[in-house]
Amino acid sequence: MPHVAFYITGHGFGHATRMAAVASALARQEPAVQISLISTAPAWLFRLNLPGEFHLRPRGLDIGVIQRDSIRLDPAATLAAYARLLQGQPAVIEREAEILRREGVDLVVADIPPAAFLVAERAGLPAIGISNFSWDWIYADYIRTLREHSAIVEQIREAYARADLFLRLPFHGPCDAFKAIRDIPMVARRARRTKEEVRRRLGLDESRPVVLLSFGGFDIQGIDFDRVETLDEYLFLTTQPTPRPVRNVRPATLDGLKYEDLVAQADAVITKPGYGIVSDCLANRTPVLYTARGEFAEYASLVAGLHRFGVAAFIGNRDLLAGNWRDGLHALLTRPQSWPDLPANGADVAAGVLRDHLPSGAPVRPGGERGGLCQVDGNRGSRDPRGARAGRMTGGPGEEREAWPRRRQVPAKPS
Repeated sequence: MPHVAFYITGHGFGHATRMAAVASALARQEPAVQISLISTAPAWLFRLNLPGEFHLRPRGLDIGVIQRDSIRLDPAATLAAYARLLQGQPAVIEREAEILRREGVDLVVADIPPAAFLVAERAGLPAIGISNFSWDWIYADYIRTLREHSAIVEQIREAYARADLFLRLPFHGPCDAFKAIRDIPMVARRARRTKEEVRRRLGLDESRPVVLLSFGGFDIQGIDFDRVETLDEYLFLTTQPTPRPVRNVRPATLDGLKYEDLVAQADAVITKPGYGIVSDCLANRTPVLYTARGEFAEYASLVAGLHRFGVAAFIGNRDLLAGNWRDGLHALLTRPQSWPDLPANGADVAAGVLRDHLPSGAPVRPGGERGGLCQVDGNRGSRDPRGARAGRMTGGPGEEREAWPRRRQVPAKPS
């Protein structure tokens, strides 16, 4: 059976959830495909978003951006950590390439660790990147004041240049280190349950607006919840613990729901803009009250997308942390809402491209079905049966996809 290895940065949750969506779409189109995930993102996140069978191997090939909390970044610590990573990278590339050869991997997909493309080259495999930004773009702002780390950006760009193809998502940076770029639609998660059903399952019987607090898996720190507790006209939901019980803040457990269900049932979301939450809010047409997220070049592109395709308003870090949310929420929820059409079938389009890079003639399992087995480092998760996958899909009528040649196998380096 064909085997695809996804290298996914552990930075935030958005990279993991969108690659889970792409892997799910690929499994629908190619029922016999074997999925391996190489990432430091938590196993439960993949189990929640990838119902098919997969194997997760925890390993990080990049640093992302080190954060002090959900909204404050640490560029100096980030570049120092990346410099240390580069010191051991040659040995890591050799080990990873050997694993891919041993496991019979046919295609490498990366979102968006630079070293993944070096691993693929060493293993003699084609490699495709999928993202809306690249780490050289993010770090370029940092090296303006941390010049001692300027070589990092050049090494990242050299690694990205080894990719066969880059599938560029909306709200993107230049991504110009990649030699071949194809733009694809947004990858997003749409709720499958109605607002009424989700609220019933959450035990909500509210006439007041429900607002979801979403900060990318980071604990909520520094917010004045005494002030938040005075906002009696709103009910706030969060999947992260608060420092103390707050009368109008309800902890929400998914318990059979998906995170996109929480987004879709909300009257508004308070967040810092990341691709995952922005795409979820746009796909489910949920207004957003957003705050600045520090030195992160992607921020401006995401904010532009929110204002062009959604309903959004800004709240400063100081007002966010002080609990001064009333004016911002009132302005957001009382303004006219307009939701321009925004294609969100990027997972299916990306999966079609990946499928064209897989070897043909692989055997299909009887009935074309896959179980929901998750294996993490040899530990088996619970089985979640799912039905047969759909047939071959494309990004739209008459779409043509280019075939990219597989790299010639590179012999292993002598030990």
